[in-house]
Amino acid sequence: MRLRRMIGGLLWIVALASVSEAQRARPVTPEAEIRRLIETFRRGWEENDAEALRRTCAPEVVLVSLGRRDQGIEEVVEHLRVAFQNFPHVELRLDRLQVRPMGAIAWVQAEARYVQKTAHGTSLAYTGYASFLLRRQRVGWRILHVDLNVRPMAMAPTPAPSESPALEGAWLLESARDLKTGRALGQGAMLLFTRSRFALVAVAPDRRLPRGRALSDHSKRELLELLRDVESSVGEYRREGDRIHLIPIFSLFPEMTGEPQTFENVRLERDRLSVEWEVRGRRLLTIWRRVE
Repeated sequence: MRLRRMIGGLLWIVALASVSEAQRARPVTPEAEIRRLIETFRRGWEENDAEALRRTCAPEVVLVSLGRRDQGIEEVVEHLRVAFQNFPHVELRLDRLQVRPMGAIAWVQAEARYVQKTAHGTSLAYTGYASFLLRRQRVGWRILHVDLNVRPMAMAPTPAPSESPALEGAWLLESARDLKTGRALGQGAMLLFTRSRFALVAVAPDRRLPRGRALSDHSKRELLELLRDVESSVGEYRREGDRIHLIPIFSLFPEMTGEPQTFENVRLERDRLSVEWEVRGRRLLTIWRRVE
């Protein structure tokens, strides 16, 4: 009897060991591996973890987000480092993840919600989708391309007092001064505001519009010549009290690298607009004149 119990116990142990070994030997599916990789990337982005990004991305990775295009993992890491200087708190949510492996290539798409917060509590939220292209390499799956296609979340406009002048229209830069040194800076820029969008255009001094002529008096060829080699930034904006938040969607302007910017201490009169602007560590006071 005792011998039978011993044999039964041994058989039970062998059976458990066989099941455990089979479970350990079961290969991880490509979809499960890719999902873990995307989660590592997401956490690395939220935590400004350069090593996590290097582990999940190929050296030649391309990242497209918020009007920027970064080529190579080092540019991606630098993009994240600079962004965290202005927005140290970040949340990146990827919902409804769809993974489609196709041999050595895989495509992933997800609904995305991206929130950036400054150290002072200002929050910018974006929604859209994220897509990833991956390739299976010797070391495993790696991300080749990331497209974070998000736009600012729609917000109810803040009602302005009826006697307040309208911001919409064209504004020509009249003066710019470094508030720390008092030094005057070069001019030659124009701001255009609609109800929700803006355009910031830098114009070379030798290409400014003559004051004696209206914009409609110029030929198409003359306007194209004036705009040749200019730098510009186009995007959406919202006004909150004495601040204007600019969210570039496309940017070729040196001071606006695709990251959100803020005009502070905004003073708006009928024909004058003055704002303070933090640019590359310098605080500027800029005064703009309305042009018809």
